[in-house]
Amino acid sequence: MSELVGQSAYIARRHILHTFRQPWLIAINLVQPFLWLLLFSGTFRRIADIPGFGSDNYAQFFLPGLIVMTVLLASGWNGLSLLADMERGTLDRLLASPVRPIALIIGPLVQQVVNAVIPTAILLVVGYGLGVRFHGGVLGVVVMILALAGVACALAALSSTVALIVGREESLIAMVNFIVMPLTFLSSAFMPKDLVPGWVAAAIAANPVNWAVELCRDSFNDSLELGRVLTGLGLLAGLAAVSMATTGVALARHRRRS
Repeated sequence: MSELVGQSAYIARRHILHTFRQPWLIAINLVQPFLWLLLFSGTFRRIADIPGFGSDNYAQFFLPGLIVMTVLLASGWNGLSLLADMERGTLDRLLASPVRPIALIIGPLVQQVVNAVIPTAILLVVGYGLGVRFHGGVLGVVVMILALAGVACALAALSSTVALIVGREESLIAMVNFIVMPLTFLSSAFMPKDLVPGWVAAAIAANPVNWAVELCRDSFNDSLELGRVLTGLGLLAGLAAVSMATTGVALARHRRRS
């Protein structure tokens, strides 16, 4: 176990260092959520006046969903680094080394979770200036981190699986755009599910992204309920486990072909 932890930490460190060698990428990932928060909060602020909306500050309602969306977008590109390793032959050399294949899956997932911390912290600071307040305390922080980690690992593992199967950057980019934005808009990130058409509400209830959005929003508002927390985190953990298992199968298939 300690060997696996050490190998996973090494792979995660490698990917984190690679990210920090791309200052423009870091800048875009930090500025983009900031602009979204200002844009959407200003454009849709009057929506909070709709009867039954449930909040008098749209930024307070929207920020948890924006945090989830930011984490999703970052996680969706996880397969790009894997594609780069495949093209350079680095992945094949790692598979031929004593490194356990599971460490090659866990390491990048850890990197995605770590990378989500900085933009989330910046969004919280900017949101505070817009009147957003976090009322969940330590328990709310823990639940929010677990929810974000679950949805990030699920999508990052799926991204790696697609990268291993298709082996092309264009296909991976198309997949990320096809999945992330529709799942985000078919959630309660922008509008309460009580105010949308029935078929949209049904899609929202079955949407894993919405599970994370609602857990984060409940954390913000200090309205966590034990049953909903356990159900939401359990579903996200199960989804992440299935996605990681799928990545493991795709990695083994790639290893046999190499």
